[in-house]
Amino acid sequence: MNILVINCGSSSLKFAVFKLDTSDRPLCSGLIERIGTAAPIRIAWNNAGQREDVEIAPCQHRQAMQWLVNKFDQLGITATLGAIGHRFVHGGETFRQSVLVTPAVLATLQKCLDLAPLHNPANFEGIEQTQKVFPDLPQCIVFDTAFHATLPEHAYRYALPEKYYSEHQIRRYGFHGTSHSYIARKTRQLLQENRFDARGIVSLHLGNGCSICAILDGKSVDTSMGFTPLEGLVMGTRCGDIDPGVCLYLAEKCQMTAPEISDLLNKKSGLLGVSGVSNDLRTLLEKEKQGHAPSTLAIELFAYKAAQSVGKMMVALPHLDALVFTGGIGENAAPMRARIVRHLQCFGLTLDDVANEASGKTAGGFIQDSRSRAKILVVPTQEEWLIAQETASLMSTPI
Repeated sequence: MNILVINCGSSSLKFAVFKLDTSDRPLCSGLIERIGTAAPIRIAWNNAGQREDVEIAPCQHRQAMQWLVNKFDQLGITATLGAIGHRFVHGGETFRQSVLVTPAVLATLQKCLDLAPLHNPANFEGIEQTQKVFPDLPQCIVFDTAFHATLPEHAYRYALPEKYYSEHQIRRYGFHGTSHSYIARKTRQLLQENRFDARGIVSLHLGNGCSICAILDGKSVDTSMGFTPLEGLVMGTRCGDIDPGVCLYLAEKCQMTAPEISDLLNKKSGLLGVSGVSNDLRTLLEKEKQGHAPSTLAIELFAYKAAQSVGKMMVALPHLDALVFTGGIGENAAPMRARIVRHLQCFGLTLDDVANEASGKTAGGFIQDSRSRAKILVVPTQEEWLIAQETASLMSTPI
């Protein structure tokens, strides 16, 4: 039996199929983009290592999902599917663990749509459309926020009057939970196989969205993202931590509306805002070589804030056994890893330059040198596999 994993965005549909065994690599996977736009739909498909790029006529999520079903039918995959797992970004305080889809669950989920207006409605539509094209398959929902349900109250509460928490559920929730959960499991496995301590781990997920998580004995005890994914590190287009007084100033002195401020902080800041060029680190590294000072500043600001967050997460742990880099930037950008760790020498963290340049592939994922007081690793995240595992667990089937 295989499990299909669906991650539905507002204009995209990411999918992967996993066999119920110990492998964390999908049998096939792909990405459908430009859904709901006037442009042709772009589909990137990877089946058993064979990549295929396809374009089809513009369509909505339902038609894109039907294309996927037809492709599965052609390859004989549909008959092998036993369940479907969905990513859902924000479950609030209601959903603290993965759940099977039922009418009651869907009714409750509708009340959570406003918690993440850029993500939850699209995730919800993905579930509805999948039910229509796979009506007989059990479906599971895995929440990005669920891994952080173990945060202690002093870590998730804001210093606001209690009524804003009790009446409006304003608190820190944390995100990227499927990634941090996978990293927690994989890193503990790698450390234990090499007979290293594996209690205190800091997982640094760096991509267009960035977050960090303190993990103690496999459980999240603190994280950088809060009530929304805006809090925390500098990101591709998000500003991360900022004095709330700046928002008041923008409203009062610049006459900006709440939607305008939200657009500024979420879509026009971060690497893009500081550099004035791009939210893509690869572009900024090239611009830096050309002497573009704003790009250099954006890179340095990104690295400094990421390193600063490592220190903050260490406060939540009795000791640090491992620092782990993951996500698109964390896994692939050796220069950024070097910049970040350079700021952490005060904690005794040091890199092996050769292992870092190879992204740990020549050293089992480890990139620290012999002097480092904690292990430093590069571990590719596999969120879809984590969702497949959670789905299998809910069906009482080991993966």
